[in-house]
Amino acid sequence: MLDFSVIDIYNQRVLYKLVLELIPRYQNIILQKDKTIIDCMKKVSFAENRHRQLLPGVEYSPPPSDYEIQTDKVKYPVAVSSKLKIEETNDEIPGFSNMNTAFEDLYYNGIFKKRNDQLRKQKIAVVSKRIKQKKRKIEKLKKELGDASKEEKWKQYAELLKANFDKIKTGMKSIIIVNYYEDGFPDMGIMLDITKNAKQNIEFYFKKYRKARDGKIKIAEQIDKTNDEIELLEKEIIEIEEKEYILVNEKLQKKKKSKVRSGYKKLVIDENWEIYIGRTSKENDQLTTRFAKPHDWWFHTRIFRGTHVILRNLNKKELPDNLKHLCCRLAAYYSKAKKSSNVPVDYTQVRYVRKPHGAAVGYVTYTNQKTLYVDPIDFREAAKIIKKLRN
Repeated sequence: MLDFSVIDIYNQRVLYKLVLELIPRYQNIILQKDKTIIDCMKKVSFAENRHRQLLPGVEYSPPPSDYEIQTDKVKYPVAVSSKLKIEETNDEIPGFSNMNTAFEDLYYNGIFKKRNDQLRKQKIAVVSKRIKQKKRKIEKLKKELGDASKEEKWKQYAELLKANFDKIKTGMKSIIIVNYYEDGFPDMGIMLDITKNAKQNIEFYFKKYRKARDGKIKIAEQIDKTNDEIELLEKEIIEIEEKEYILVNEKLQKKKKSKVRSGYKKLVIDENWEIYIGRTSKENDQLTTRFAKPHDWWFHTRIFRGTHVILRNLNKKELPDNLKHLCCRLAAYYSKAKKSSNVPVDYTQVRYVRKPHGAAVGYVTYTNQKTLYVDPIDFREAAKIIKKLRN
């Protein structure tokens, strides 16, 4: 409560009281005279609060509370207890000689630290859960890898059926043949599809062989990739544990509004040029229609579906041939024609690219384009070329 006084027109001193109610979610400021409310920031009737009303002309009553004042006067020094309460202490135990520093210590070393630790635990729990999911994925992939290791078995079945082609008749459920791959050449049975002829049954086992062979490579790649992801997540946990203030760091990150999402692939060439590559239809849409400027250059494969490649022209310069060729090669690589050669790539300035009203995400039309036929190049190779250009 803050007390004020003013001299009115009758040269009389009038007393006013300004009440600040700092109740969480119900903060209010009330101006009163002689216990009668003159006005308040938030007006409250009995319909909203059955305990009291805050309206002009009504006598002010403080909010109901179970808090009891235990002492009329605080004896210094005071200290913050383990239960996060300010308590009186004595000269033998270090304390605070004023309430401001006591509250500051209570907040930063008590309340704030507790919230910070809780948030740290929550974040670590989320990341740990993701690590467990990745580990379960690896177990599943290893099991699939074991199944894919049967590739030689399917190949042997196909070769043995091929050697006994004349004995296979449509409608047979199985066939007994000599296994030339084992010592002693024992007889073995191979299951057949009654709806398929000899050629189709042989092709069925060759197909299983090829699928297992190719799958074996892909599964091994997936296992390596997932292990890398687990390693990154474990590093993330270490970073969370080492951060002193999680809450402060999060607030700072929210304030930083980057112009480009981190999902885009980016290659910085110099102060004049930067290359951006979208990875999804949504990213392509945002990259071309929202991020790129009219004087930037846009690249996309003709005929083939692919990503949008933007060459940022930061200082509105003429398009160099080497960068034009490089961006075309990148556009060719990030398309359905990545394994082809002599791929046609269209390029034009962004000001000639339009998104029709109601068109699907990532779909655009363009004019004033030129076409270049190039061989695809991946992101890593492009980075090496740029490094040479800088040197």
